[in-house]
Amino acid sequence: SMTSSQKFTIFLVLGAMGYVLSAIGKFWYADTFYASGQKNYQFFQKTQDTQYLSTSFQSFQSATKLNPTEPAIISEYAVSMAYIAVILAPQDATSAGLLANTATSLSDKAIALSPHHPNYYKSAARTNILLAHYGRAAEIFTNATKVSPTDPRIPYNLGLIYESLGKTNLARQQYESALQLKPDFQDAKTALQKLKP
Repeated sequence: SMTSSQKFTIFLVLGAMGYVLSAIGKFWYADTFYASGQKNYQFFQKTQDTQYLSTSFQSFQSATKLNPTEPAIISEYAVSMAYIAVILAPQDATSAGLLANTATSLSDKAIALSPHHPNYYKSAARTNILLAHYGRAAEIFTNATKVSPTDPRIPYNLGLIYESLGKTNLARQQYESALQLKPDFQDAKTALQKLKP
């Protein structure tokens, strides 16, 4: 026969094991939804079929509910939400506005959770570009250059934003910065040539 102390210890160990297994299962399930979201989002990008976007959004939503502090999940959920907001805007501006606000908040949260990972800055910038928040997207890319100063795509994308805002001198500077980092960067070369008189 066991003492009360032994029984209590066994109870604690089994409880702790159950909690750990439950947490592992929860994160695994979240990863499953995340993978499904990524797959359907890729199909959407290839086909522009909004059914894939809707399925992707729902998968990312489920993954976020299960693991709300994983920046990889949150950032992609924000991008898919921004797309939904843009599509919904002509029919329901109020709902679209709420989705847009949530998407930008989530993209900011992903950066806050992992401030040294450049991909979350890129996703946040994409979210803001989709929502036509070009000034905010430029800010995010500017911050990204501090996190990843050797990535030529960051100044290139920043140049595209400045060009769309009519700030050609700033756009030129960014394209030149991209080419300094990668002299054979054809996209940056082409963009810079188009700006020249």
